[in-house]
Order: sequence, then structure tokens, then C-alpha cells
Amino acid sequence: MAREVPLVTVKQGQISGTVEENVYGGKYLAFRGVPYAKPPVGPLRFKVPEPAEPWTGVKKCTQFGGSCAQMDFLTRQIIGGDDCLYLNVYTPAIEVSSKRAVMVWIHGGGFVAGSADGKIYGPDYIVRKDVVLVTINYRVGVLGFLNLETEEAPGNQGLKDQVLALKWVQENISNFGGDPNNVTIFGESAGAASVHYLCISPMSQGLFNKAIAQSGVATNPWAISSKNVKDYAVKLAAELGKDITDPVELVEFFRTIEPQKLVDAQQQCFKKLGSYVLIGSFVPTVDSKSSEPFMPQHPSILMKAGVKVPLLLGYNENEGTFLVSSFLYPDLKKSMEKLDINFERAMHPEMEETMRMENVNSQDLRRLYFGDKRIDMNTRDNYAAFLGDMMFIKGIHDVVRLQAEKNAPTYFYKFTFEPELSLAKQMFGIESRGATHSEELIYLFYPQALLTFGLNAPKLGSKEHNVVEYITQMWTDFAKMGNPTPMTTNLISALWKPVEKGDTIRYMNIGEKLRMETTKAGEQTFDWKYMKNKL
Repeated sequence: MAREVPLVTVKQGQISGTVEENVYGGKYLAFRGVPYAKPPVGPLRFKVPEPAEPWTGVKKCTQFGGSCAQMDFLTRQIIGGDDCLYLNVYTPAIEVSSKRAVMVWIHGGGFVAGSADGKIYGPDYIVRKDVVLVTINYRVGVLGFLNLETEEAPGNQGLKDQVLALKWVQENISNFGGDPNNVTIFGESAGAASVHYLCISPMSQGLFNKAIAQSGVATNPWAISSKNVKDYAVKLAAELGKDITDPVELVEFFRTIEPQKLVDAQQQCFKKLGSYVLIGSFVPTVDSKSSEPFMPQHPSILMKAGVKVPLLLGYNENEGTFLVSSFLYPDLKKSMEKLDINFERAMHPEMEETMRMENVNSQDLRRLYFGDKRIDMNTRDNYAAFLGDMMFIKGIHDVVRLQAEKNAPTYFYKFTFEPELSLAKQMFGIESRGATHSEELIYLFYPQALLTFGLNAPKLGSKEHNVVEYITQMWTDFAKMGNPTPMTTNLISALWKPVEKGDTIRYMNIGEKLRMETTKAGEQTFDWKYMKNKL
């Protein structure tokens, strides 16, 4: 409950927030819905974001700002609008003499959905570790990633929103007790891919000091579109009843359409792609023709220089079970039967070059993951393993190996903890065992969605609470010092060692206990070329 009215001065003016009770006791200060950019409405829709205008008086920042127009994952309703460029700041105290480490969270959602509000990303667990937490909104879907290779729609608007938010942090966070010289960006899924993009983009260098990428990198196939990006816009216009190919006319037309109607048409286009893997019509692209390019070359090229700041990254044990859930496929049985007839439809088009380089085709991969078994409901875990490798794990390991070659400070993990009651599995209708995609989030954040499913914050002393304690401790120690385990304690039972050059990759297994483990190149199924030869 709010008890006081804390005030902070930012570059644009003065804002007020609230004092909140932490779910585990104690208090923190919250400033919600702080504008960091002009609302991207009217002629600013699809354009590079501009800093927020100054205001007079005290702006009340006690409620979350609006989310970008999108289809809500749970309700299947279209929500949000254009006016969405807000962030939230949570801090233990606002004494400007304090210089706490700052952690900037970038939400996931496949670049087509998501929000920085408290539905999933409540600050209670992290702010207890004496850091300043910032969570940011950015434009998603067609509003955030329309690329017509013109200045009216240059592409990667959503990623440029993130850059502007980080500039806002540099200018203002010291007034919230944060240290602008000790900023860690972190995110999950599309948020993790965003973190990797920010690490390799020339536009965002110098705006942060460390990075954490959970279940995503820029070269995951769902995180980049490199094939005929303007065609998606033409198809979107056709879905809205207009036969237009001229880029200028397309932008002018799209600016006349209500954002909710744009999102609905985007969803209809997605359904017509006829694939059984996640292919975003509007996701990050190479924007070399922009006057302010965020991604002047393909991320597979830019990443070769390595991430220059300390990096912590990893994935969950069974990422792919999310991708074969009833949440994504209302008639999963029928979808599996179609894949049994034509497994080619399971290949993400962005994997074409990878498959060529590894000399594998769809039939090779079918044999590798299914043997001589049919593709049906009895082998959906096999399909989940394939999708997890293709969509997440293969690309993440590529980054880890590159970082090891560069001798860059990189900490690698695999999250394996599986609770008795999983919020992620309840939300997405997942029946398979193992830590699924996004499973770790409820140990970093206190989500309001817990209450919707009749769940509460983990009880003190429970296995789940222990995971909350050690994952927030490791994440915040990394943010403070660049080392997730500076020492062993009763809580932290193993020292997390960074990866090293060589065939053996070491990682922290984050389960009920913490364990350092190793894997060798060529030992896992995502090493397709090696495994094909082995077969």
C-alpha cells in the first residue's frame, strides 16, 4: 500500500512515486509509467524514437504506462496502442549519495508482444538485493519492426526504443540512487536476443557495463528476418484490403489504420504462413539503408567481434516444450500428423544457411530426433527437443563458443529446477517434464499472475524460495561486480567459473542445488553435422 509520496527530478521535470511493501517484508520505492520518449503517434509512428518533452509541475508516476498494441498471449484479445514508451524504476532508496548497481530489464514476447508491467515482472525479489531495477516498454510487431528501407520506416524501431531508454538511464538514474557507470542489461527470450543485439550494435556501445541473456541470442532464427522483409508489409496491406507496393504509400496507408486493426491483420498474416515454427512477420532486420542503422550487418557477422562487456547467458533444460504446447497449437494432434507427412514444414527458413553449412537436410534431422518413429502425440517430446535445439540452444552455444575463443569474460548456465507447481506450465498448458521456456522468471520476479492461478510467493525455507534467493543473489552479484559468485556461502555452494577456450564448455547447473558441470563439442544433438556422421 502507498504511504508516502517520494519525489525525484529527472531531465524532463519532477515525478512522484509510491512507497510499496515488499512481499517478503521491507519497503521499496516505485515510479511507474515514466515517459522516456515522445508518444510515437501520428507522423511519429514507425519512426526513430525522440526524447520525451519536458513538463511543468509534478508528473504522477504511480500507474504503469500503456503497452504497445499486441495480441495478449493469455486472453487472445488485442490490447494496447501506439502510446507505449514508458519505463518503471524501483529502488530501495533515493539518496543521491548512494551509487547502487542498476539492472535494466528487457521483456520477452517474440518481438510481437510483452510489457514491462507487474503482471510478470514484479520487483520484490530483486530490489531486496540492494540494486536499482528499471523495466522498459518498447514497440513490438509491425509498430516496432516495420522495415521498408526508408527513413519513414527504417526498421528496428523497437530496438532503437531500447537504446533511448538506456540513454534515459544514463541521464537520470543517479537521482534514484543508481550508478550510471554500473548498468547491467538483462532479458529473457526476445529480451535476451535484444540484450545480444545491444551488445553487438554500434548504436548502443557505452550505454551499459554488463549483460545477461536468458534463453535467447540475436542469431536465433525467430530473432532475425533476412528474407524479403518488405514483402511482409505488402501482404499486410493486402490483408487490410489495399494493393500497394510503393514504400511511401505503404507507410502513409498504415498510419491511417488503428493500431489494434494493424495487429489483427498482422495476426491473420501470421496464420497464413503455413509453418509449424514461430516465424515473426515483423522482427529485427538488417537496417543498413537507415541514416541511423542499429544493425548495419547481419548479426552473425557483427557477433564475430565478440561481446565486449562481461556476459552471463544460458537456457532452460526443456525450452522446446513451450513450442509444442496446447497454448500455441489448439489442435496439436492434427499438427503433428501433418508434420509426419511433411517434416520440411518444421524447418525455420532462417536456418537454411546453417543447414547448408552443416550439410544436413530435414530428413537427416528427422532421423536424428525421431529415428524410425512416427511424428505424433507419442513423440511430441522428440519434437520439443528438436525445436528447443533449433530455436534456442544451437544459437546460444554458438555465442558461448565464440566468447570462449575470444577469451571474453562469459558465464554459462543451464536452468534445470522444476517446481511441483509451475506457473509457466499452467499458463501455457504444458504437460512434459523439465524446466520449460520462461520457467526461471518466477524466481527473479514476483508476478501478479501467480494470484490468478491461485499461487503465492514461495514460502520461506522452501525449495522454491531457495532458488529465488540464490538466483537473485547470483544475478545481482554479477551486476555489482561482474562475477556471479565472488565467494561460496551457505546459500551459494559452488563457484561459477567462466568458460575457457577449448573443446570442453563448463556451465552452472541451476537446479535444486548449484553444480558446475561440463559438456564437450560434438556430444549433444544440436551438433547436427557431427551427429549425422555418427549416425
